[in-house]
Amino acid sequence: MLPPMTGAATSQSTVGNDQTQSSAVSSSQTLNVVDTSDSTSGVTTSTANNLVTGSASGGLNVVSSQSLQADTTASTTLNVTTNAGASTTLNTAATGNTSDMTGVTGAAALTGTFAQTAGPVNVNATSQMNAGGVPNGSTQTGALSTGTQAFANSAGFTNQDSALNVSTTQTSTATTDAEDGVVLQWSPGTAAVSASAVSNNLTGAGTGAASQTINAVQTMSGGITQAGEYADFGNVQTAQSSASAVANNISTTNENGGLSLTDTQNNSAYVQAQSQVTAYDYGSAQASAYGVGNSVLAGDYGSPTTLDNTQTNSGDGVSASASFSSTGNIGYDAGASATAMGNAATGYACSSCGGVINVANSQTNSAGVEAASSLSVAPNRSVSGVATAVGNSATFYVSKPGG
Repeated sequence: MLPPMTGAATSQSTVGNDQTQSSAVSSSQTLNVVDTSDSTSGVTTSTANNLVTGSASGGLNVVSSQSLQADTTASTTLNVTTNAGASTTLNTAATGNTSDMTGVTGAAALTGTFAQTAGPVNVNATSQMNAGGVPNGSTQTGALSTGTQAFANSAGFTNQDSALNVSTTQTSTATTDAEDGVVLQWSPGTAAVSASAVSNNLTGAGTGAASQTINAVQTMSGGITQAGEYADFGNVQTAQSSASAVANNISTTNENGGLSLTDTQNNSAYVQAQSQVTAYDYGSAQASAYGVGNSVLAGDYGSPTTLDNTQTNSGDGVSASASFSSTGNIGYDAGASATAMGNAATGYACSSCGGVINVANSQTNSAGVEAASSLSVAPNRSVSGVATAVGNSATFYVSKPGG
């Protein structure tokens, strides 16, 4: 007779995953709106390979391989005749390979090896709003929010009161492009529009007594990483436009337990972010563009933060451009900000929590880095322009939260 099992035993779950997408994945929708009083919304997504794993009890080990060998596209079009309502929201996303691993309170160790490969294909997300008005009429929406995103490879890890130890390899030769366009005659509220493109993306978030150990390799060696936001307003109270393009991106944060990140990032492809805004009448308008070859963030509010970072950016360069122009009536506040970096690294720990940082950092940039900001306005209350270009940027600090 077998003895009864006790609560000391810890179960171990295993997942083996192998996914290959070799034919095109696409989604599209067109909304033709004449007049609505409430709201207008549209969500369009395309995903080639998707993996979701998690545990609330016991350990979990995952071995995953994902391969993208065909185009992945998503497209949204909104045509407005008179009124899109009190609010308009458009979200468009195209993703090649994506995996998410989650552990909550009750889970034991989360472990795994994740490999993602995107071949020489297109990962494109596009969104266009056409509300330019009609003769002797006005086309409007009370408030506007658009978000257009393109990811070739994306991996996310979230753990609460558990230990995470994973290795990831992300490789892309794809063209990753997010394009968002808006033509709007009138909005009395806030119009916030954005486009974001990342070839290889990794995020980690630990809460409670969680700890994280992550080994990551990211390589972008073909195609382009590109994001474009183009907004044309007639009369708008507040216009906010942003475009962000990053070839390789890692962002990890932890609340309490230790955080250890070892990463190698290599980019040899062109990166471009462009944000362009025009308006005839406006209260405030801001255009922002952010382009980076390799970006890493590691931050812990509890135990030590350990970061071993190696970044190499080469090839055709990194470009960010932001512009705002108005030839109409008197405006109030106008701004344009462009930031371009070859390599960017940030690490931090909490001084009031007894945290420390241990960093080994190596950054090499041989590519051109260009940032351009442009403003052209009629009589105005304030004008602010910023253009920042950096080859290698490293910031490491220990401070109080919020300080």
